[in-house]
Parts: sequence; C-alpha cells; structure tokens
Amino acid sequence: MKNHALPILTSTVAALLLVAQPAQAVDVLFNSNPFAGSTANPDDGVRTVVAGNQITLASFDMATDRFVFDRNFFAVGDSLNFANSVAANLPSSGINVIVIQDTSTTTGAAFNAGTAANLIAQAVTSDGAGFFFYNNSGLQVNRLVYSTNLNSPTADLSILARINSPAGLDAVAALPDFTTANFALAPVPEPETYALLLAGLAMVAVGARASRGTASGKWA
Repeated sequence: MKNHALPILTSTVAALLLVAQPAQAVDVLFNSNPFAGSTANPDDGVRTVVAGNQITLASFDMATDRFVFDRNFFAVGDSLNFANSVAANLPSSGINVIVIQDTSTTTGAAFNAGTAANLIAQAVTSDGAGFFFYNNSGLQVNRLVYSTNLNSPTADLSILARINSPAGLDAVAALPDFTTANFALAPVPEPETYALLLAGLAMVAVGARASRGTASGKWA
C-alpha cells in the first residue's frame, strides 16, 4: 500500500511557509512639486486646494508601508513630528504630521480637506508647513494632504494621495492605527555620495570627449 503521508506533509509545510512570508513593504515616494500646474500662491491670503496631482492607492498596509517625502519639495525641515488624535487634543506646536480623527460624524457636517485644515489651524499655534491625513466624507476614503502652513486657515493645500481601501466606516476606523512609522523623509545623500556622483560624471565627460576626438581623427 502506498504511503501518502509525505505528500500531505509536504503540502502542509508549503502552505505554512506561504502564509508565514512577511508582507512586502512599500514606500510611496513624493518627489515632485505638489502645486505643479496650479496658480497656488502662499502669499495671496487665499486658500487654493490642488487635487490634480494626487495619486490613488488601492490599499495601504499600515504594518509595513510608508509615505516618504523628498524635503526638496516639502518645506518641513529635517524631521517629522507626529500626532494622531481629534483636533481638540492636538499639541499646539512641534508637530508637522497629523492624523486627524475628527470626521463628519463627530462634527455633524461634511468633512473635506478644508474642514480638516481649519480644525488643525484652530489647534496649532505655530507657523510651519506639514502633512495631515483625514477621512473625506464625500468620497468615504482617507486622503493625505500637504499644507503650506498648518497654523493658517488660508494656507494652500495639495491633495497628495487617496487610499481606496478600506472605505466607508472601515476607513474611519483605520485612522487611529496610523503611527509615526508610516511617514518618513527621503534620506539626504552623504557628501561622499555627491563626490562619487561628480567623479562618475567627470569620467563620462572625459569619455565623451575622447570619443569625439577619435571620431574627428577617423573622418578627417
């Protein structure tokens, strides 16, 4: 009689190994002008909300994924300081990344980027650009926004991203689960990196000149 135990055991081990594989972490990098193509002017005292440059994410794994910002395009300094709460409990200063838990349910009105920005501006008393993450009641999804000044009710806003899943009440329930680990600044290259880059460019330039010289001698 054939022994079927080994194939069954092998299949079981394979299934367990498949389940045990860690999720692949994803860095969502923002490295372009968030107001590109718009007429936003931070000095005109009028809020402009730009949504045309946003990206759409099918999902976002809070256990592994991150939003990563290139500081060349976002004036947030050298560090990110995180807070996650309703607006009334936000620190008045020292933060530039906010997950705001207020929603249309708690405020009793439609909740969009402007509404969230106004609540944050009432709580934050120090000037400074920053990011906030909120639930849009009309779209019923969570969205990431860049503000040129978290303390100003007229600061220009750029919608950077929306997450399509989870949606509805599940999206609202997910807000408290975001942590500081989900947000990061892109690393600045070390001086040695710049030196290597410049050396590489110099070698390319020398090679190009040599090629042109050879070509000129050949066809002269």
